[in-house]
Amino acid sequence: MLLDVATAPLPEPAGPDAEAALLRPFLAAYRRRFGVAPALARDDHGLLLRFPAHDLPAHAAVVGRVDVLGGHPAVRAYLQRLGFTWDARGVIDGAPAPASLIARAPALGPRPRYYQAASSAMNKRTWLEGNLRGELPLAIGTGTYYTALAVAARLRLPEPRRVRAGRDYHFFGVQHDLSKHLLLTHLVPRPLLLDLGRALADGLRRWHRGPLVSAPLVRFYENDLLAYCQQIWRDLADPSQFAPTCLLPANLEQLWRAVDDRLRESAAGPHTWLWNDADTCPTFHITRPARAS
Repeated sequence: MLLDVATAPLPEPAGPDAEAALLRPFLAAYRRRFGVAPALARDDHGLLLRFPAHDLPAHAAVVGRVDVLGGHPAVRAYLQRLGFTWDARGVIDGAPAPASLIARAPALGPRPRYYQAASSAMNKRTWLEGNLRGELPLAIGTGTYYTALAVAARLRLPEPRRVRAGRDYHFFGVQHDLSKHLLLTHLVPRPLLLDLGRALADGLRRWHRGPLVSAPLVRFYENDLLAYCQQIWRDLADPSQFAPTCLLPANLEQLWRAVDDRLRESAAGPHTWLWNDADTCPTFHITRPARAS
């Protein structure tokens, strides 16, 4: 369908130099659009991304904050060791570059994967299928797309509000994905993540494309899984307790109930979700594992 924007997976960068080269067109286009751009730094594990501040409300709305993970010193120290940074307001303004994450976090659940989009938006079905496979899809643009943006800016072509918002989000999307999706979910045990993906994939149909991509399945990854993880992090005193808390039967039962609900909503068909797709999210009540005496 025409509304399925072409989005292709990119090869895994073979080291920090390759990842820097892959990101260079994105960073250059970011600078042309905003006058500033994320900076690249390095440590023993690979690249680090440091994002510039923005006053745009659209930026504040999509970027994660460290305070949603609670305030325990051990958690803050752990995040800093991974390469995350935040400003005085708590806004996440630095993150490890995706290709370096396996080295930084051996227990990493979702595996970041770069995709190349032909326009502002990533193909929603491609994004969903990546999540079902246990990936964290990250969209950067093609050279043709960035050239088109540069030409439009040089010619001062009109940019309707909705078009402008989509183009801005394209550039804020990497920071959004790393500071929200990755930050909250990175310690979800990978076997669980793959089990969830297999179960939800049962609700995906060949005709789920363009505007007919199953909104309920998308909502699981946009809302439900993030809310589950956030509730675990909120009062977590030590990151080593994330996985045991995540897998505690009383908690896991709630997550699987959310899966069942989304599958049921998806089965109701597009006549339901196209007109009644409330941005809903279940409420999770997290039980903590008993401490050994």
